[in-house]
Amino acid sequence: MQSGQKIFILDTDINYVSPLSRGFEQAGFQVFSWDEKKKPIEMIKQLKPDLVISEVDLSEVDSYELFKKVRAIPDFMQLPFIFVSNEKQVDERIKNIEVGVDDYITKPFYVEEVVSRAKNLLDEIAGMVDTHIQNQHGFAGNLDEMNLVDLIQTMELGKKSATIKLKHNGVTGTVFVANGEVVDASLSNSSADQALMRMFTWTTGSFMVKITDVNPDRKLEKSNKQLIEIGLRRINDWEKIKQGLPPLNAMVIRSDHNNYEILSEEEIELIKSVKDKTRLCNLIEKCRFDDLKALELVRGLHQKGYLKESEDNYSLYVDDYLNRIKHYSSADHPPSERINSIVSNLLKKSVGDSEYFEEKKDDRRQLSDRRRLGRRNVDRLQQGNPIYLSKAELLMLKEALS
Repeated sequence: MQSGQKIFILDTDINYVSPLSRGFEQAGFQVFSWDEKKKPIEMIKQLKPDLVISEVDLSEVDSYELFKKVRAIPDFMQLPFIFVSNEKQVDERIKNIEVGVDDYITKPFYVEEVVSRAKNLLDEIAGMVDTHIQNQHGFAGNLDEMNLVDLIQTMELGKKSATIKLKHNGVTGTVFVANGEVVDASLSNSSADQALMRMFTWTTGSFMVKITDVNPDRKLEKSNKQLIEIGLRRINDWEKIKQGLPPLNAMVIRSDHNNYEILSEEEIELIKSVKDKTRLCNLIEKCRFDDLKALELVRGLHQKGYLKESEDNYSLYVDDYLNRIKHYSSADHPPSERINSIVSNLLKKSVGDSEYFEEKKDDRRQLSDRRRLGRRNVDRLQQGNPIYLSKAELLMLKEALS
């Protein structure tokens, strides 16, 4: 996030506008609220905000019509919008996905959650701007369709050198592959081996593969075969332990139980670290234990009643459902056609500038197709759609690269 980014809040309910404004200002944003004496579209043109947060149900403004008019202006075609509303119906949220709104948050909400989601959205845009050149020789997708083990196997079969960037719950890690062999991994302050072990359990999020030269010096001692076996085992254990838990992005709080006699020392250490409402995924990320161990401890504390869900988790279950709609709605072309496009992109030596940008002009005409994907990061860069791979397409990709 860049310091001083502008947020325009379009709402008339002071009970939401005031705390939301304070929250964004404390996070380093410049905040501007709607002056009801002025037309919202004129204020947007004047302010040139980095993000618009708009109430859906305004008596004097049709939010959907405003969204369409703003996006029709060349300078604001990529301006991100977050809609907020008291409406919790799934149909309403699907409507927002279809029209292209970036996020939808139901009221009442926690200010911290809105600020966090806004930051993630703006960081995603900034990250994609930094990496759009890289996408000319690579492919991208979702980790729930193609996890790290799948990606390693794909690079191994093609004997490719590449960097694999994974993003999960706002955390980014990188795996380095030289001539099909995994040689290094990077994730915050973790060693290469620890970083890879953690990223093996990332079964949600996104990935971006860039085909490029990589330093072949190994920082990982294990062979690909050993790493793949470990990865498969960790994924299997992760999915088993996760059964019975709420979504990992759910908010949890410590219950009133204060009898710790039945808890292990590790469980006591973990439950005492929960000072306030927190996300399960953040609790796992920040504790000192290995991810699998942390997940096991969290499950035990949840089952024993020491951790409980907060009251605002309804929207997370809806988000989980809507994310599945986004992911699977991308399969609007036959797998063979989509996989041929990936392979040709991976193997070609270069793309002429005029040919490349002519393709992108054609891609921009397919607005409805892009909106069904639900993710606008590559839209902003006029790169067409990201490629989301199913298991069937993975097999075809492996065959094409071998």
